[in-house]
Amino acid sequence: MKFKILKPIMLGLSVLSLSIAVNSDLFTQVQAQSELTLIPAESSSNEFAPIVNFKPDSNEELDGSKGGASRPTDIKCSSDETYNPPMTSLLPASQQGLTVTTHPTFWVYIPQTSAPQAHFTLKDENNRGVYQTRFPINKAGRIVSISLPKDEFPLEVGKIYRWSVALICQPTQTDIPIVGGQVKRVELNSTTITTQNIGTSSEQLLAEAVSYGKEGYWYDMLNSLAQLRQTHPNDNIITTNWVHLLNSEGLEKIATKPFF
Repeated sequence: MKFKILKPIMLGLSVLSLSIAVNSDLFTQVQAQSELTLIPAESSSNEFAPIVNFKPDSNEELDGSKGGASRPTDIKCSSDETYNPPMTSLLPASQQGLTVTTHPTFWVYIPQTSAPQAHFTLKDENNRGVYQTRFPINKAGRIVSISLPKDEFPLEVGKIYRWSVALICQPTQTDIPIVGGQVKRVELNSTTITTQNIGTSSEQLLAEAVSYGKEGYWYDMLNSLAQLRQTHPNDNIITTNWVHLLNSEGLEKIATKPFF
C-alpha cells in the first residue's frame, strides 16, 4: 500500500471563466464574476466575494454517538517544540463530512515535527480496518493529502467510516499527536451537480467546488478547491475562496499554510 498525494494538474489558461451555470440559483452570482483574470494576490488590491460556501445537508447527518476524532490538542512528540498551530484535520467543527466519491481524499495539516512518518487508518462503523498506510512527512509544516487508493475496496453508500492520522514519534511514546474524523458516502444528487466537462479544468474544478459546497459534500468540495489552491497559489479568486472556506469552519490558523 502506498501513500498518494495529489499531483498538480497542468492548467494552460490564464483566464478563469466562471460563466457556467452550475445551477439556476447560482447562475447570477457566477455570471457576475465571469472572466476574472488570474492575478497574483501580492500585486493586486482587488477583492472578490467568495462563491464557494459550505452548507451542511441536514438530511444526511452522521451518527456521532460513537465519537470521532476531535479538534487538535496540545499533545506533541516529546522532542518537538510546541505546535503552533497544532496538527489539524481539514474538516468542519463537527469533524464529520459527506462524500459522493468511492475513494475520497483526506486533508490534514501537519506541523513541523521530528517524527519521520505518519500513520493513516480508515475503519468502518464496526471498527474494522479498511485501509492503513504509513507515509513520510519530511518535517512537514504543511497541508498534506491522503487518498484512498483506487485498487482498494470503495466506500459503500450510506456507511460511516472513521479515519485518523497519527505521528510516529521517535522515540516512541504512549500519547501521540492524532487527528481525524468521520466520512459518509452518499449518492450524488445529479439534479443539481453539473458533471459535464465544460470549459477548462480550472473552470470545472471551481464549478464543482461551488456545487459540492451547496449540496453539503465537504470532502469533494474541499478536494476540488485544494487542487486549484495547489496549482494557482497566487491567484486572488482561489485564495479568497480557500481562506474564506477554512475561516468559516474555525480553521483560520491553517488557512494560509502551504501544501506538501
